[in-house]
Amino acid sequence: MQLRCSPRKYVRYPASVQTDNGAGEGTLFDISPTGCRMQSNATLTPGSYLALHIEAPETNAPLAVELSIVRWHKDNQFGIEFLRYAQGVREYFTDLVEGGEVSVVPNQVDETELTLSPVAV
Repeated sequence: MQLRCSPRKYVRYPASVQTDNGAGEGTLFDISPTGCRMQSNATLTPGSYLALHIEAPETNAPLAVELSIVRWHKDNQFGIEFLRYAQGVREYFTDLVEGGEVSVVPNQVDETELTLSPVAV
């Protein structure tokens, strides 16, 4: 059994999901600076790439994780690893998990649809 590399914090944040195959809605749980557990109606399989817009209650605009990958799937829950963040988002998650003062994240999400590009592995 592999141990987690980052501590996690239980949250319940609504989020929108964008993949190359469409969009969906979900809820984030057990968040860390490097990923989360998510429940969603979106059709996601391990290895799928996605973008997330997270509605954290302490922020004025959604937090953007520009690129993530699904690491596991069971029922309608998914393990998500964050790969690329909008400015300030990783620091926000780190502050949230460590229990420190949560930094303000700039309004970084524009209303255009995110398009995922191929990622070299």
